[in-house]
Amino acid sequence: MPQIPVRVDPVYLRDVLFRLIAIDSRNPILTPEAPGEKVIGEFIHAELTRLGYHDVTFQATEDPNRPNVVAVIPGLSPSTTPSLMLNGHMDTVSVEGMTAPFTAWEQAGQVYGRGSQDMKGSLAVMLGIAAGLKQSGVSPPGDVILAFVADEEANSLGTEALVKEYVCDQSLVLEPTDLKAAIAHRGFAWYTVQSRGKAAHGSRYQEGIDAIGNMGQLLHSLQQLSAELITRQGSPLVGPPSMHLSTIKGGTEVSVYPAYCEMTLERRTTPDEDMAEVTQEIQKLVDTANRQLESPYLHLDTGLVRPSFQTVLPSPLLDRLATAFENALGLTLETTGAPYWTDAALLAEAGSDCLLIGPTGFGLHSLEEWVDLESMNQLSQVLLAAILIPAGTSQN
Repeated sequence: MPQIPVRVDPVYLRDVLFRLIAIDSRNPILTPEAPGEKVIGEFIHAELTRLGYHDVTFQATEDPNRPNVVAVIPGLSPSTTPSLMLNGHMDTVSVEGMTAPFTAWEQAGQVYGRGSQDMKGSLAVMLGIAAGLKQSGVSPPGDVILAFVADEEANSLGTEALVKEYVCDQSLVLEPTDLKAAIAHRGFAWYTVQSRGKAAHGSRYQEGIDAIGNMGQLLHSLQQLSAELITRQGSPLVGPPSMHLSTIKGGTEVSVYPAYCEMTLERRTTPDEDMAEVTQEIQKLVDTANRQLESPYLHLDTGLVRPSFQTVLPSPLLDRLATAFENALGLTLETTGAPYWTDAALLAEAGSDCLLIGPTGFGLHSLEEWVDLESMNQLSQVLLAAILIPAGTSQN
């Protein structure tokens, strides 16, 4: 294997991971009292500055209290080497039910704490790479951008703002993938169904219209669709499409006909699906229910929609990463797909050759979450090998 002239200090990697976990960066869209990414962004900005990087900026998002942190590392031969972005999100999900979620602890090489796997382990790797490059005095052949973004766990305000100013030829999103290259993932669409009725005293059946009962006309057909979706062929990388009913609310008190009922549902999509057809399929069920009710009591609204993602093959980035994997670890890179959604879809839409790779761990969004330290060390060496591939070796 070729000798990589830069190493990431495993002691630094572990230390900075512990410090990142200690910072509460829960997403306030998911948890209203949560602080967001401002403090962790300030820590990352200060750390990059301390390491000696000068082109480090806070990039504004739609929320002024939730900026991205972007560091640009200039390359020696940017005209002959594709620019490369490493992208990682700073926000985490809630900590309800966890004990001491911001106190990191280690057992058998696994570091526990909220965000350890998703994805402060990867943020630590990004900082470790920055430290290794600076301490070695080695400059990459091509431009490298380290993008620490806000809000991936909710509305992706961070990467939506990022791509308006920073788009690289190639992008690696460092979501946890067990050191495999994820070249596809599912998308999603959120829908709201509103059911209208008429409030009346429970004894006035002649006047009352039951909005909850009207919603029930639709529920069974949605459950049937949900069961049928997972039998479809889907994608060999990410599996079949799926759907679930998420929330339902309605009514005011037991002796009153409910005038309103609202339900939300989520539809997970595969790369081969057309979003207009996905929505039309659900709309047809709503229309059928309204015909059965003999009145348009039910109304469908489309909320947040995120596209599915698939790396365009052949991919120069996949070739570059496979070479780096072989050079760093002496192993063959495996490809896979991911069932969840990531910011990779937005980077690909912006025109970047993109895929995902990240460390091994356990417990995404669960009460017990950990990341494997050795996999972080391995990921660091693979990414350094990719960054340092000589000019002209990997073509855009």
